[in-house]
Order: sequence, then structure tokens, then C-alpha cells
Amino acid sequence: MTKVTIDKYTGCLLGGAIGDAMGAPIEFLTLQQIRSIYGQHGITDYVEFPDHTGEFTDDTQMTLFTSEALLRACHRFMIKGIGGALTNIAHQSYLRWLHTQHTGIDAGNMNMAKLVETGWLVQEKGLYKRRSPGNTCIMSLSSGVAGSIEHPINNSKGCGTIMRSAPVGLMFFGDAKQSFQVACELSAITHGHPTGYLSAGFFASVISDLSVGVQLIEAIHHAKEILKKWKRCEETLHAVEAALDLFDKTKANKADLAPETVEKLGQGWVAEEALSIALYSSLLFEDDFENGILFSVNHSGDSDSTGSITGNILGLINGIKTIPSGWIDNLRDNWIVKQVGEDLHLRVKGSSDNPDDEWWNKYPGF
Repeated sequence: MTKVTIDKYTGCLLGGAIGDAMGAPIEFLTLQQIRSIYGQHGITDYVEFPDHTGEFTDDTQMTLFTSEALLRACHRFMIKGIGGALTNIAHQSYLRWLHTQHTGIDAGNMNMAKLVETGWLVQEKGLYKRRSPGNTCIMSLSSGVAGSIEHPINNSKGCGTIMRSAPVGLMFFGDAKQSFQVACELSAITHGHPTGYLSAGFFASVISDLSVGVQLIEAIHHAKEILKKWKRCEETLHAVEAALDLFDKTKANKADLAPETVEKLGQGWVAEEALSIALYSSLLFEDDFENGILFSVNHSGDSDSTGSITGNILGLINGIKTIPSGWIDNLRDNWIVKQVGEDLHLRVKGSSDNPDDEWWNKYPGF
């Protein structure tokens, strides 16, 4: 299958980062507080800083390090013909993210010294900011031990398991089943509850289909069929069906919808609710990035995560050219996100016979 153009890959990651930054300052506010501070319609632009810029959070930071892991593993396979190490490589990339959060790990389980010396992403000082990172991610990674589906590290299904998963679908474009499986495995590194990693798998499956031009509703139904084959899928399936049902009931009058409508699906603190809100928002505003983002963040709950996931979906469907230019220009460190999106589209440079030194320094295969 042929993947979509590079502007849609960059649109996916930038869209997610914009939704993340848009929702960040209202994440812990109730809807009543949002309206009291910003008016009846809530926020309509970046509001966190006096200069009207926005800044992404751990949602986008971890998305970038997931991308790094996928690119390192892809490069390793191309240069050395060695596969099967993605989960370990991803764990190491997440530990590099942990390093940017100024958090150490259990030295008895893992030596961090060599992990932070390679690759370009960990060198970018713009990522060295704690932006309310999820407790589960911090605690899991601080142990130095990677969880797995077979050996869960905890029983968490927080949305930190899903908000970083879009790059999996971009890497394995057109292979929804593999994207689902890989996203579950990478999510289980930090989150052990099946609903958590299955929600991440579902999201990656949708992104994989969108990456080859499949319509959103078709991608959702395809992901449902994959989901049903997994054990303990009931909670995730119920959340997806709730989004579809609400969409069917409200799509005819979306112009009149209030934030209270989206709150019928939850608040987004747990993975299946974040998925449900993002799917609903994306279905309602499939061809309208701006209103889709604003609808997905103006509610009580985890606004940055629902905005991030919605932004990934709508940015991929519509491409970077449909995102308001001011939202891109005023996003701090936007160039890092754009660069990673371009690299995911490229996937690898050089060959086993003619390695590309620049790419190896950027994404070394270990």
C-alpha cells in the first residue's frame, strides 16, 4: 500500500502537539472554571503564556521518543538485518525521555550512562521540561524494569499508555494488525492493564489505516474487528461503541453541541475515555482541524491528552496545510516535532551496503 504524503505525516505529529499545547493550561480545570475564565466558548487559542505561544507536554515528548525508538529499530534492521528488539529499544528511548524529566532510575536494574550519549533527540534542550508528566510513566520507568503484556508492571490504564502511540501506526502504515500488536507491546512497558494497552493498540490501528488513505469510520470499524480478537477487550470496545453511538445521535446538529455532550464519554484520564473522546471529536469534525481541536479540549478532564490524540487523527487526515499557521508558528519547539514527522515518513536513509553516517548518528540502531 502507498502511504499518504509527507505533509500528512508532519500534520499528524504537529496536530497532536498543537492539541496537547492547547489543552495543557486547562487540563485540571472544570468546565465551569474554563467558562468563568475564558468565556462561554472556552479557549480558542493558546492561553498559557503572555506572548500567546503554546508549549506541548509529556504527551508529545513521549510521542517523539516513541518515534525515535521506531526509527532506531528500523535502521538497525536495515543495516544489520537484526529485528525483534523493538520493545527493548523503546524502553531505552523512554528512559532517555525520563532523563529529560530530571528523574533517575534504580541503578541496580539499569545503567543510564550510555543511554543518554547517543542520538539527537535527547540532546535537544527544549525537551528538558517537566510538563506534568504522568505518575505511572514516571514510576514505571524509574524502576528500570520494563513491563510486558505477559508480565505486567502494574494495573494502570491511565491515558499515558495511548497518547504516545500514533507513531506506531505511521511506521507500520497499512498494516493495522501489526500496528495494534506493536502499540500494545510498547504501551505495556509502562501500563499493565489490558484496557490501557488495548486502547493504545486500537488508536495505532486507526492511524495505520489513515496513513494509507482509509476513511476514518472504516478505520474505526477495522480496528474494532482486530480488538474483538483480544482477551479482556470489553471496556475498550464499550468506549469505542459509546463514541460511535453518540456520533450517530448528534452528527446532524453538531453546530449546536455543547461541551457537556463530550463529557458523556468521560473525562479522558483513563485510556479508553481519552480514546472515546478523541474518536467522537474527530468524527464530528473530520474535515475541520481547528474546530475539532477546540471541541476536544474544552471540557472537564484531561484536555491535553484528548487534544493530542484528536490532533494526531485530524492532522493526519487533513495535512499540515489545514492547520492554522498561527498555531504552528506559535508552538514552541515546533521544528523538533516537524523534523520527527518528516523522518517517520522517510523511515531510513542509506542501505546495508552504503550506510548513511548522518542517519546513524541521528538514529543509531541500538
